[in-house]
Amino acid sequence: MSVLSTRLTRMWGCDLPVIGAPMAGRAGGELAAAVSAAGGLGMIGVGAATSPEWIRENAETAGTAGAAGAGGNFGIGLMVWNLAEHPEQFEAAVAADPTVLSLAFGDPAPWVPEAHRAGISVVAPVNTMPQVREALAADVDVLCVQGTDAGGHTGRVGTMPLMQQVLDYVAVQAPGVPVAVAGGIATGRGLAAVLAAGADAAWIGTALLASSESLGSGELKDAAVAARGRDTALTGIYDRAEQVAWDTGTWPTRTVRNGFVDRYAGDRDVTDGELVAARAPGGPYADDLKLHAGQAVGMVLRREPAAETVQRMAADATRLLSRYGGA
Repeated sequence: MSVLSTRLTRMWGCDLPVIGAPMAGRAGGELAAAVSAAGGLGMIGVGAATSPEWIRENAETAGTAGAAGAGGNFGIGLMVWNLAEHPEQFEAAVAADPTVLSLAFGDPAPWVPEAHRAGISVVAPVNTMPQVREALAADVDVLCVQGTDAGGHTGRVGTMPLMQQVLDYVAVQAPGVPVAVAGGIATGRGLAAVLAAGADAAWIGTALLASSESLGSGELKDAAVAARGRDTALTGIYDRAEQVAWDTGTWPTRTVRNGFVDRYAGDRDVTDGELVAARAPGGPYADDLKLHAGQAVGMVLRREPAAETVQRMAADATRLLSRYGGA
């Protein structure tokens, strides 16, 4: 059996334990299809204002990569805190018949039973131990440990400490539940590290930001290549400026620094009104490029197809793991 065969690859019908993160605004159907076609499992990301039509269209594109379910081998990521006001997103996602739904940023319990009735696996990204217990109580199928190293909305505990806590806890309390790991993983060494620790997959987002299939402008992709890991900051100012109802105390955003971030991220007295004005058309920071990325962004060295990233990670991880256990 290959060193890259895990409980999760077998559960989700993919060849490689590499999951494309459902990054809202960056991971659409084309990126999801590319990751799945490369042997991993690609996911599309649904934002707060994403329409059911967009979900359907991108699910159709994502489904071209395989045939695990009637809709193809892919996943859809939803934000739990947004579903109470936008249940049509959940309905569209279930109707698309993905292999898996990611239910993140809130208690997944109200949504898990319907997903299971539809034959859809559920993964819950978690950033703290209380969230782990909440997700397990909701009967999710898979956990994704997301450390603060990750880009976009994330937690405040580093990937390595959180991964060790969760793997130890799950080994005793829920040994049948596979665990993926997100945050700071962009190479085969990172993939090998989480597999060697006992996880079942790596969940990658930042590593795919410069891919030809990701959503976003060429300027954004070039910025991802140019950025270094130390250029990122953890802040809630973008959500405040955009008036999006995130709990930024629990889930701040890791983003690449720019003038806007440098000016306001450390300003405890800034008001929402000032942040809105700063980013509004004609505002002093209206044109600053917004690039959410994790600390692994310094390992994004070129613009390349997602398949090359996924397959290089898998090949390097296989080589490293085979040194110790044999393929």
